[in-house]
Amino acid sequence: MKIVIVGAGNAGRLLAERLSGDRFSVVMIDERADALAQASEQFDVMTVCGSGADPFVLEQAGADKADLFVAITDLEQVNILACLLAHAAGVPRTIARVSSPRYRIGTSKFDLGKLGIDLLINQKIACADEICRALALPGAIESFDLFEGKAMVAGFSVSSASPIIGATPATLPDRELLGRLRIIAVRRDGALIIPRGNTVFEFRDSLYIVGAPEDVKLFALWMSPHQSHFQKVIIAGGGDMGLAAAKVLEQGDIEVVLLEQDETRAMLCASELEHTLVLRADALSGSALDETGIVPRTAFVAVTGNDENNVMNCLMARKKGVDFTITQISRTDYLPVIESLGLVDCTISPFESITHGILHYLRSRNVRAAALLHNLPGELLDIQVSRENKYVGQAVKDIRFPRESIVAIVLRGKAVLPATGQLKLCGEDRLLVFADPSAVRRIQDMFRK
Repeated sequence: MKIVIVGAGNAGRLLAERLSGDRFSVVMIDERADALAQASEQFDVMTVCGSGADPFVLEQAGADKADLFVAITDLEQVNILACLLAHAAGVPRTIARVSSPRYRIGTSKFDLGKLGIDLLINQKIACADEICRALALPGAIESFDLFEGKAMVAGFSVSSASPIIGATPATLPDRELLGRLRIIAVRRDGALIIPRGNTVFEFRDSLYIVGAPEDVKLFALWMSPHQSHFQKVIIAGGGDMGLAAAKVLEQGDIEVVLLEQDETRAMLCASELEHTLVLRADALSGSALDETGIVPRTAFVAVTGNDENNVMNCLMARKKGVDFTITQISRTDYLPVIESLGLVDCTISPFESITHGILHYLRSRNVRAAALLHNLPGELLDIQVSRENKYVGQAVKDIRFPRESIVAIVLRGKAVLPATGQLKLCGEDRLLVFADPSAVRRIQDMFRK
């Protein structure tokens, strides 16, 4: 399959890394020769220097022969025009990154979907959704709904008081609850560990589990019994992401305060929010945080658009006594440092959000991307087992899945079943499999039909 990517920035390079690793034929287009040189050094891709909205550049890249055309530059007008040109040239599927939510909504007369753009991705809205999910599950560093809300994946940091320290999957207490869940991955010192029966859990591990939402919430309380739901959320930054998060949060039983420096933007936020207190203030000012009235179980969200300011805002908020900090980090090279130093409790990467949406759309009908986790390498795959598949009737323990993967749960009808070794697969089952990127293609081949 040939895929053309317009844009060799952070989002484009992350997507190229995933796709070239899956052995797709990838062509990247960008006006910056240095960005293309960096991409070609890191990944197995072809490059063409020029504007993705230039018909002659597209022809030079052979874009008309592409199976998928993705435009994810920082300029939404370029992305839209590039996709329209690709569609006119006969490309069967096109994806455009947009910033304004108006493009996603469209009107009855002006709808980009009707013009040939198959998927519009707005990273700010996607990140806002992830922030709200993290706040809804106290103690979690990230969480996603799966199988249309019937299941959930969540990551937790192992604190010094956690009862899981020193235990293994085989020796965990509370077997009734934990028997309904599946521990799919551990991140330790930046390395990925697929847990086996003898894996010992340690302080500061990041632990990822999958199960029914109510069971995941019970596990969160078991892991951190001192955690409770947040009473207040302070949001630093009234841009599209901060405003979108505030709109969702204020609908719940939680007090929300939004800090925005720009007077015009602050007034706009105040006009669009119903129950949120909007203050025109700089979150880096200690007095601004004092004004918000930090109370027990307060969370702080930094989404100012400046990575350095976001981290400093979180450190300031911690000093003032907030319980939990979340920030958006755009520069992917910052993430390992921030995580290793523990500067922020939870980080959200907009470029992971973009990649997640594109891979979800791209995967075949039988094997789709269910989620990409920000703090964990690898993918969650949503696998539909066809009635003709050779593994129907076989027990999970007898199927030779790649060692770099683990079967998490099975959705059978409306029932969420832990993927124990004795469970036999049935036609129309949906499997949730966590896999290292190197194992994704092999799993696709196993369930292609």
